[in-house]
Amino acid sequence: MSRKLIALSALLAVAVSACGKKEEENTEAAAPAVVAVPTTDDSNAWKQYLGSVAAKPEYQEVVTDRTIPYFLPSNSKTPDNLANTEESSPYSRQMEVVQPAIQRTVTKGNLLVFGSPDSKTMADFIVEAFDGAVPTALKGSHVLFIGKSEDAERVKAVVEAAGGGFLFEEVQ
Repeated sequence: MSRKLIALSALLAVAVSACGKKEEENTEAAAPAVVAVPTTDDSNAWKQYLGSVAAKPEYQEVVTDRTIPYFLPSNSKTPDNLANTEESSPYSRQMEVVQPAIQRTVTKGNLLVFGSPDSKTMADFIVEAFDGAVPTALKGSHVLFIGKSEDAERVKAVVEAAGGGFLFEEVQ
């Protein structure tokens, strides 16, 4: 199914469902539903879940600029092409993007969202990416870590050391 057809179907479904609602119901802001935590390592399912968590009103209320998601698939430290160990891994490619952004500092009002099926690896990634950040690198911005509670404290420490606000959503 093409992307245009999927988008058109989604818009049509929203329009049809909105037609039958009472006007008083339309005035109430409905919070988007959070997708269930995936039970597999399927990257698409995890991206949908992480996006639904990041869209929660309590996280979006801190955003005055934009939300920037970062996702690592399972086994992200493994090169994509195992026959060629010269190839970079999803982990290293993502690091090439995130670490320089943190070093340059992040614009006030942004929400950086980090999540992965592998909470420990994502926490390792954040700690490494924030290594050496100046104390004002995230001033006025926030980091939402979607992971396991046992990984949250070390992420919180590096985020706060860089001047950012720390938000946490536990994956259970």
